[in-house]
Amino acid sequence: MAERNYLVEGLSGAGKSSVYEELIRRGYPAVSTDRAWSYHADPDTGLRGGPRHFDNFVWDEQRALGELECAEPDVLFVCGSSRNRDRFLPQFTKVFNLRIDDETMVQRLRERTNNDFGKQPEQVERMLALNRSDVKPLGAIDLDATKPLEEVVDELLRLADCEPARSNSMVPPWSKRGSTTGRSFVIPTSALATVPADADPPERETISRIDYSWSGEVLATLLSYLDEQGIDLTHSDHGVVAAALSQTETRSVFVLTSPQRERYLPRLDPTEFDGSVLRRYYEALHETAAAGVGYALLDGIAFLRDTLEPLEPALVAVLVIE
Repeated sequence: MAERNYLVEGLSGAGKSSVYEELIRRGYPAVSTDRAWSYHADPDTGLRGGPRHFDNFVWDEQRALGELECAEPDVLFVCGSSRNRDRFLPQFTKVFNLRIDDETMVQRLRERTNNDFGKQPEQVERMLALNRSDVKPLGAIDLDATKPLEEVVDELLRLADCEPARSNSMVPPWSKRGSTTGRSFVIPTSALATVPADADPPERETISRIDYSWSGEVLATLLSYLDEQGIDLTHSDHGVVAAALSQTETRSVFVLTSPQRERYLPRLDPTEFDGSVLRRYYEALHETAAAGVGYALLDGIAFLRDTLEPLEPALVAVLVIE
């Protein structure tokens, strides 16, 4: 078991993903459980493949215990929550709970672009009710997550007895903090013809949008790796349109379709991939050490999964990498 495991949890919109990303950027080992450990369980069997619902979101026991009980790294931050969270609480040195007020929660759920949960009124009301009940694990330490992100992470690291290095002092080269380097837009297939050659799909045509938090180089590397595994997300029936939208050498555009969803979605489960294998692939391809990039690659798998998930014959996803 690692010398210290820390759980950072909270309700939707509290900032778990942002804290995770900031920890990675500062060079600290961290896991986003939503992206690397979790799946939707069938309510009857407990197996994968259940409906996408808040109440059946659970951690994969083998993957979670495998990382929590590993002797390395010495310190691991685990960011996320699940229905079976309490099963793993003995594995943590401390548990931190990100607290926000109702107004902040509503605003963040409305503005979030990393997933669609919280866009429906009933989902917002569910989260607000839980927020008012102050639900959290027994003994969890509250953190005021309405403060600026860097202050929240500084306080987290202080309470975890870690050096609160400034984020710009340890930024890995593959992070490229401050720029959105990968994003996807789900739009009607009929709207492809109206997408400007040098711009993203207009907001009025966009059904959903997801941003990728890391370097476009990481996402491009992942597409190459997946292609070698027989998961081809770079070619579709809309290749001519995609080529027309890829106007410069620094911009790559792909159009993903419902046949790709049917063929590849079951294989894009982050819990089925080994982050260390992904890291070695990245390091060999780019001939550089990249500690922590495995987590960014696992995030990329979740990003691609969530991009494909809503597609049907009348919809496509425009994937932009810069």
